[in-house]
Amino acid sequence: MKYNIIYKEELDKTLSFVLSKLPITLKNEISVFLEHHRFKSINEIRIHRNSNIMLIADSLNILTDIYVNEDTIDSCIDSLCGGSVYAHFRTIKEGYISVGKGVRAGICGKACIENGEICGVSDITSINIRIPQHIQNASSYLYNFLKNNGFFSSIIIYSAPGVGKTTILRDLIYKLSYAYPPIRYAVIDSRDEITASIEEKINADIFISYPKGTAIELATKSMTPQLIVCDEISSIEEANDVLNSVNSGVKLIATAHANSFNELIEKNILNRLFENKVFDYALGVSREYGEKRYKFELTKLK
Repeated sequence: MKYNIIYKEELDKTLSFVLSKLPITLKNEISVFLEHHRFKSINEIRIHRNSNIMLIADSLNILTDIYVNEDTIDSCIDSLCGGSVYAHFRTIKEGYISVGKGVRAGICGKACIENGEICGVSDITSINIRIPQHIQNASSYLYNFLKNNGFFSSIIIYSAPGVGKTTILRDLIYKLSYAYPPIRYAVIDSRDEITASIEEKINADIFISYPKGTAIELATKSMTPQLIVCDEISSIEEANDVLNSVNSGVKLIATAHANSFNELIEKNILNRLFENKVFDYALGVSREYGEKRYKFELTKLK
């Protein structure tokens, strides 16, 4: 299965958007570096306090000569938040900043704990800006399987972090808009990183930044989809919300982090979903480091 074509024009636009959200000095330094190194794709910009910026480019780790100090990190956070850190308080304590157009910046630092829960993050030490990409036909294997089953299968997609689950979802959402006969489907984009970067027309009911359970319940009751596409299930609370909201007549496509099938089925956060047979299949996604080809492993669960 070929990894296929990145929409270069879209990637350039997204990268320009990301750079525009950085402090001007840092934007210029990264731009100069990129002009001297003609990478085919930029996947991540990793900014560490008192260290050099690292790029994930062409699936390789590239350490640049751009040094970042504490003041630059603070300026980056302020710039990524559009000058209003408070407006991003909720997502910051969850470990990310939603920048717009499907771009998410992961952050880490010193957690502030209250009553056993994270109530804030201070002394930010790292920022990881992921560059969303639409890779044409990345979801072909999954889409063809769904089509051959009348789009009537629930599937959980799993892989190690950074392999391409979100990329596959992004292309699947695009392909579903052109399914024939047409299909009614809803997209639960709780972290605002799947649909915003797709510039082509998508004929879907899109729920952005809703809690997963609420969005699935609303979609099922008011939009009557045949299929729901959901981003990553990452906590027991989210899994329980999904279970409580899933209608037996609506099929669900969702993702989860796991390095193997055995690790997937042993994850505590997914136990109730498997026990209640929410999913018909599990689809493992992998690729060799530096390679641009996906490998798929489909396992029947029921």
